[in-house]
Amino acid sequence: MIAHPRPANWLNPPSQRAGAAAAAGENQQQTQAASAVDDEETTLHEKSCVLLIGPTGSGKTLMARTLAQILQVPFSSNDATPLTQAGYVGEDVESVIHRLLQACDYDVKRAETGIVFIDEIDKISRRTDAASGSRDVSGEGVQQSLLRMLEGTVVNIVDKSGASQRRNGGHLPVGGANGGAGPMSGGKGETFAVDTSNILFILSGAFVGLEKIVNDRMAKGSIGFGAIVRTQNEDDQVLGEDGKTLVAPLDMVEPADLIQFGLIPEFVGRLPVVTNVNSLTKQDLVRVLTEPRNSLLKQYEGLFKLNEVDLRFSQSALEKVAEIALAKKTGARGLRRILENVLLDPMFDTPGSNIKQVIVDTDVVASKKPAVYLHEGQEDYGDKIIAQDDGIVAAVTTTPMPSAVHHANHA
Repeated sequence: MIAHPRPANWLNPPSQRAGAAAAAGENQQQTQAASAVDDEETTLHEKSCVLLIGPTGSGKTLMARTLAQILQVPFSSNDATPLTQAGYVGEDVESVIHRLLQACDYDVKRAETGIVFIDEIDKISRRTDAASGSRDVSGEGVQQSLLRMLEGTVVNIVDKSGASQRRNGGHLPVGGANGGAGPMSGGKGETFAVDTSNILFILSGAFVGLEKIVNDRMAKGSIGFGAIVRTQNEDDQVLGEDGKTLVAPLDMVEPADLIQFGLIPEFVGRLPVVTNVNSLTKQDLVRVLTEPRNSLLKQYEGLFKLNEVDLRFSQSALEKVAEIALAKKTGARGLRRILENVLLDPMFDTPGSNIKQVIVDTDVVASKKPAVYLHEGQEDYGDKIIAQDDGIVAAVTTTPMPSAVHHANHA
């Protein structure tokens, strides 16, 4: 019995027609499938670098770090402010690749498929005082140095710290500098050649003032019906073409706006994906306070648990914290500062006392009264205070609360 070769799984199944027509159809399908496979093998896929625009505290860095964790690739987080042009005081642009190598334990193959995140990219915008005569080594010079790296080139990284030798168990590479002397003894160290063609670069920045540039471009010459004009009450939004919908200016950023902001055209052209992150709303900030595993509320609850004290916030208090953070325009980063101010006195009062619960309501967050302390046997009053603050009338009774609840007495 002769065994026939099994057809490839990407080929269409043969038809039920008999005769020469069926054989001809099958041959034609095999030919088309083979040509499709050849096209897939010859197609070269390239990366698309990303420019992420958004206000501070909106989660840009966390988004890139979470993406790297999901994809299980090396991740390097960098800041663009210390970068300078080669030959000047500061960090060279190759340092971002060096940190990526350190993140993957100097595994070049893994580093070549990693993610490099560069924050504060708006701080390297071109200076407007071009007539000063000095070179812009930390602005336009850094943008020019990043051009080849973004597009894809081979970067030579020299490890002068000796970390790569410790990774190899202390063995030096063959042909090391100084006749076998280690990099810690004055040698040049081991050199790594990293190809950046498949490294995804995600650049982010707040781009303060970019909204005004977009507004000036869109409101220029707007007259008549269907014109895009600025609103009277909200300076950060413009009216759409329908005259009813409010559109965020960052949703309509064009390359010309980035060039006017201070980025050179060659740099903007290497960032095909330009997206923006909106500011967090009050509901988003409340979720940030409560839902993540490392949420601030869970952290402070754990700190008070060390002294066997229960920390309780009302829902209205959490919303008040979010409102204060929005008013200060600090985003999610400002939540910790607000909670530190609210819980400063309880963190000093509860250790070594007989306090069992600390209740925080809206008035406590607004600094209208101190936090409420409850002792042993008074835990039920905590539910009443929180229900009263949240407006749950059914849970509030007319039973008077002890003076210890109002005056925050503690042992």
